[in-house]
Amino acid sequence: MLQCERQIPTVPGLKDQQITVGRHVFFTCTGDYDKTFDFSLAKVFFTEEKDSLKIKVIKAEARSANQFDVDLVFYSAAEYTFPDLIITDGNLQLSLGQQNLKVESVIEKSSEGKPPEPFGPVLPLRLTWPVNYSLIAAGVVLAVLSIIIWNIRKRYRYRQLIAKLKGYESSMTPDLQFYKSIRKAELNGFKMPEIENAFRLYILRRYGVPSFDLKNPSLLRFMKKNSPWLKKERLELKKILSDIQSTADTEPEKKGLIKKMYQFVDSSEALKQRSLK
Repeated sequence: MLQCERQIPTVPGLKDQQITVGRHVFFTCTGDYDKTFDFSLAKVFFTEEKDSLKIKVIKAEARSANQFDVDLVFYSAAEYTFPDLIITDGNLQLSLGQQNLKVESVIEKSSEGKPPEPFGPVLPLRLTWPVNYSLIAAGVVLAVLSIIIWNIRKRYRYRQLIAKLKGYESSMTPDLQFYKSIRKAELNGFKMPEIENAFRLYILRRYGVPSFDLKNPSLLRFMKKNSPWLKKERLELKKILSDIQSTADTEPEKKGLIKKMYQFVDSSEALKQRSLK
């Protein structure tokens, strides 16, 4: 005859020894049993098939020649009275003895003292909706709303940046304006902010990129989105923007940087001319 002990592992947030929907209940049984029993197929034996949906054997395993474990989970809150709780592999049966269990919902009762409404009739089993599921659902909804709001704000800012480009329109072509600005910077001793502003203004007018309002990574992403085919130009632009940040305040280094800018502008204008032919 089997002797079975019931154990309920401690779970943070739940009362000790309280059986709730979804909480594991372990049985350790000792005694003689048929060693041909297939524990991998173990399930609770019910005369009514619909009742089998209320309890599931998560795992059953033989520990030794005279001991085995059974891990059960209850999916419906109720008071269960088993004159003899039996598990079966579809052929053989093992008796876990008389078991009286009270399974409670993880959702608290309402202020009127009524139990919570079961979650849907999606399954033949009427399941209560655990608090964790509600938190997960709320988190998903919040994440989706955050993405939608972020995209709306991003599109709004994009339109604002595009609108600001009109304020930089000029009868002078972008390249000539760049050359003029560099000559003016030369008269002022090649001050770094003037050199950078001249180049950023060229990028703004030549490629329609709001270069004064975006940091370098965002500037390059903006250019990629609007002109994805300009891969070589983006790579060269990335190098020059990096050089602007690292160039020391010495005349030789600043002249070397300006030379790279001239080459970039000349290459961009040549590309533009070829595209117009």
